[in-house]
Amino acid sequence: MNKPKKWIADKIESLDPYKDYIEIWRLSSSYRLNDFMQNFIYALTFPNFIVTDWGSKAVWREDGGKVLHQSTSRVEQTGSANALWWFYGPNDERTLKSIESINKLHAYWAKKYPGAFSYNEDYIYTLAFSATTMHRLKLKMGAPGISEKEKIAAHLFWRDMSKLFYAENGQPITGYPNSFEELVEFCEQYENTPRPTPERANLVANAIYEQFVFRFFPPPLHWFGHQLIRAMSLPTTLKTLGIDPPDPMAAEILPKLMGYIFWQMEENADDPTESYIEERLRMSSEEKKSIRSEIKDLDGRFPEHFAQQYKDDPKFIGCPYHAALEAAASSKKSNSEDNFVDELEKKAGALD
Repeated sequence: MNKPKKWIADKIESLDPYKDYIEIWRLSSSYRLNDFMQNFIYALTFPNFIVTDWGSKAVWREDGGKVLHQSTSRVEQTGSANALWWFYGPNDERTLKSIESINKLHAYWAKKYPGAFSYNEDYIYTLAFSATTMHRLKLKMGAPGISEKEKIAAHLFWRDMSKLFYAENGQPITGYPNSFEELVEFCEQYENTPRPTPERANLVANAIYEQFVFRFFPPPLHWFGHQLIRAMSLPTTLKTLGIDPPDPMAAEILPKLMGYIFWQMEENADDPTESYIEERLRMSSEEKKSIRSEIKDLDGRFPEHFAQQYKDDPKFIGCPYHAALEAAASSKKSNSEDNFVDELEKKAGALD
């Protein structure tokens, strides 16, 4: 309670990024978050990871998987896992248990989709993208990027995180870049690699974008939500996934608008004294029950909404997955809803 109104930047400035990189990452990533921002970051992030045929196959599967049948639950579980890692860091037992559950999940799905989890560069890209996301987003919004100390800390934090994951058949992740600048370079090379458009990847990305819009924007403003998420997304990802780019005016204005909003929040609001994860852990059982009820309602209503929006996409006439979308949406149980898988996903994102 005695901390100054703007204490986070001062605290980061007082730390040594080579020794205190875990604390710097915690300070720079675990505060000023809410459900909207968690969902927004998820929507801007995850589509970049499924631009390959093998990546999207393991996510959409045959029936849409959780991105269709439990769309908001998937966001919540991913956001919870990220919040846990960001706050506790790569050496904490809670992080180790969470990531071990992720590794077991990947091993489970690798048996059903052999080879899909064997590409080392896919893991490096996910790690590099995670380390550089806020820097690149700030630049896109016309703001200065993160500080040099934060760059060093981000690079070292995700270097340690890279040692906890393994690829198919237990293969360790190798080739983590040697600096923050190399992380950015790796991302740009990966993103600019020409690729065909995987039909299932188009559905995965559209489901992720639509979930964000469906959750936070009333129907008359769905168009605005889509323009916002596309304006903030990577043009290379939209192109690869066969998703229309934003309107040129939206592409010009909306990133700057978001930058102005973020600047206003940082200038005029006190730094929070409690992190996102601490706020969630402090919730009463009734508050948690209310959140679960809201998520269950969104999950229940989303599949039919999504099917009606995308089943007749003229760009994907003849795609068996688009053609089967209505039937997949009406099915009562997704193939992804396996008890073993559900338990691993809960453990991966557990905040308790």
